[in-house]
Amino acid sequence: MPPRVRGAFPEHLKKDGTMALVTPPSVRGLFRMQTVDVLFLCETNSATSLMAEALLNQRADTRVRAFSAGSRPASALLPEAAQALTQRAIPTDGLEPKSWTIFALPGGLRPHIVVDLATVTWTEPDCARLAEYATLRWPLRDPALVERKADRRAVTDTALNALQTRISGELMRRIDSVRQAIDGEQSPASRQWA
Repeated sequence: MPPRVRGAFPEHLKKDGTMALVTPPSVRGLFRMQTVDVLFLCETNSATSLMAEALLNQRADTRVRAFSAGSRPASALLPEAAQALTQRAIPTDGLEPKSWTIFALPGGLRPHIVVDLATVTWTEPDCARLAEYATLRWPLRDPALVERKADRRAVTDTALNALQTRISGELMRRIDSVRQAIDGEQSPASRQWA
């Protein structure tokens, strides 16, 4: 009996009289896809790490999610960072400083990749164990720690340019490696298709 189409996928009648889903070969691999989670860390989580989060979320496909956090989070996104992102048409909705400890909670999100943007080494031992696959160290000058407001915009632009370069190159290659590792761990036989 030829498959009939009802909804998004064709169906066919099995011998026992029930309907079975026929998944087209072009989409079978999509059901195994898992999201790669990336966490950007810095001290105040008000500029550098939030800009990195926004950049990656804008650039990456739906299989990548970016988050950010800090060891001593500020109260809000740095105005110079918000302005730099807005000028490049990068959305700032939902960007807010938060503590890295929320990622260390039991049952919390376990990032596959952690990118440490701080210019000092983390003192919290649990932070170094957050990443499931990789930890990258990209020490960048944090605009939030620049005292002179006149210098803060230049430091913000420098950090944003460096982040764009590193995310487009090294981080995207690392994300591809993690995707391959994740996909290799998931057994194709874990889900039966007709």
